[in-house]
Amino acid sequence: MQCWRLLFFLLLLSLTSLRAQSATLLILPFQNNSSYEDLNWIGTSIAETLYAELGSRGQIVLDRSVLQEGFHRLTLRPDARFTKATIIKLGQTLGADCVIYGEYDIHLTAGETKLRKSDIAVTSHLIDLRRFREGQIVSESGSLAELSRMEEHLSFMYASTLQPEAGYKPEQFTTPDKLIRLDAKESYIRGLISTNRDQKIKWFEQASSLNRSYASPAFELGKLYLQRKDFRQASEWLLRVPAGHPSYLEARFKLGLAAYGAADYRAAAGYFKEVSQTIPLSEVFNNLGAAENHMNQAAAIEDFRRAAEGDRADATYSFNLGLALYKAGLYDEAADHLKTTVERVPEDREANGLLARAEQREPYAAANGHPPGVERIKESFDETTFKELKAMLQPSKPQ
Repeated sequence: MQCWRLLFFLLLLSLTSLRAQSATLLILPFQNNSSYEDLNWIGTSIAETLYAELGSRGQIVLDRSVLQEGFHRLTLRPDARFTKATIIKLGQTLGADCVIYGEYDIHLTAGETKLRKSDIAVTSHLIDLRRFREGQIVSESGSLAELSRMEEHLSFMYASTLQPEAGYKPEQFTTPDKLIRLDAKESYIRGLISTNRDQKIKWFEQASSLNRSYASPAFELGKLYLQRKDFRQASEWLLRVPAGHPSYLEARFKLGLAAYGAADYRAAAGYFKEVSQTIPLSEVFNNLGAAENHMNQAAAIEDFRRAAEGDRADATYSFNLGLALYKAGLYDEAADHLKTTVERVPEDREANGLLARAEQREPYAAANGHPPGVERIKESFDETTFKELKAMLQPSKPQ
């Protein structure tokens, strides 16, 4: 949990375009009311588009891992058909302000057998849990081939409902890069819901080859290759995520991790610094400091200090700050932070060793080619945390 020092820091920021009155949204996969089970992926597709579009416009959207946790806590089957009471309970359990859910039906014209040539009708609902009232029912219908356009128009409707003062226009949601061909969208969603990593890669690569401007599968591929420590391929895919994409900042953070893993510390520092200017979270400053410390840059101490001040309970941050201070010859202050690390993790042999060296005022020097301590990296990036903290600090308008 970020401390109040970070809250004060965020209060001073004017670096983001998040608007006041951000809502915490829970978006459920839409239910398939037709008999065509092979089109169940469409329900996830609609929810993912809403997740991306509303999240990129300042709303706080709970991701799929949070939704799965909610299912687990309430012992719900994800593929079950929920009553309105259950949906409300799920939203309340997860701390959502609003829940968006819905259903769709598929219709084949007489004599037609190909599902891709069918028509689709989507009905969407919103429940405002803050006021305990339902919003207007929103419907979209048309050819299944136009699914992407319908999803984007649905996103426009909800963005306008949640932020009427923003003055959104439909064409902002239907730019060519947002309108994805049906087979590419299906491949992407099947990749998302697959539990096999190799299958995920195949689906995402297929989606990308079908629609080369489609950045979302490129982002997912970048993450998967980063997990495999294939830093070259991870970077190639992540670089295809353009500015303005909902996952752009996370992609830049992941690019920093890939560059750092490939020992390109200058490039890593550039990516982390770019992200820090918009999302000033501890994990970003920590990784920026790690890259700078590898290059013996004095700025590393200040960035590690920012990370530690943002979350004083995290032993990684106190360790890295202690290491950088020790490397700079500031033995007493280094010892203070390394003591904090050891108090939190008594079995940390590396921290104990560094603490002993700092207390003995032993100069920093590598032994047998190995440094006395190695910077520790954070691999997670929680943009939602920043949005939640930002929303907490913004004044509420009268209801």
